[in-house]
Amino acid sequence: MTATPRPQIRPYAAADRAACLAIFRSNLPRYFDPSELPEFEDFLERPSGDYVVVEQDGLVVACGGCYLREGVGRLSWGMVSQQHHRASLGTALLVWRINHLFQHTETPEITIDTSQHTAGFFARHGFRTTLQVADGFGPGIDRVAMSLRREDWLARAQPSPRGATASPGA
Repeated sequence: MTATPRPQIRPYAAADRAACLAIFRSNLPRYFDPSELPEFEDFLERPSGDYVVVEQDGLVVACGGCYLREGVGRLSWGMVSQQHHRASLGTALLVWRINHLFQHTETPEITIDTSQHTAGFFARHGFRTTLQVADGFGPGIDRVAMSLRREDWLARAQPSPRGATASPGA
């Protein structure tokens, strides 16, 4: 029995555009409203901040970004291909983005606007809901604003067997 190869996270390249659009479309209409597709297409032309893709077996199966705005970390356009949901790829992508922001910046907090369909995922990783707007992204897709404080993330870290600190979710 062969083990599943570990996913690789790397910077987004223009050649990844079609794969990222396919990932977006695979998550319609539950996780994204179809009206958001043109905004995502425009974003992929000139991604802001650090935008990365997750590859597994040579295929792009997830993508997501992070950036700073006014001293606060933000997560953007994170998604996993529908057929790869529940395979821990979203966790790997989220942990990479959180660690990237908290290790490489002095930001005290990371925020995200997500939906009620994924808010539980972020809550499991320490995010707290700060606002919920019914149908905020489209019919049946609420806008849920959430935040994670640096000290809460660091408090979740568990010592590894060798005494080093392991990242939450790693």
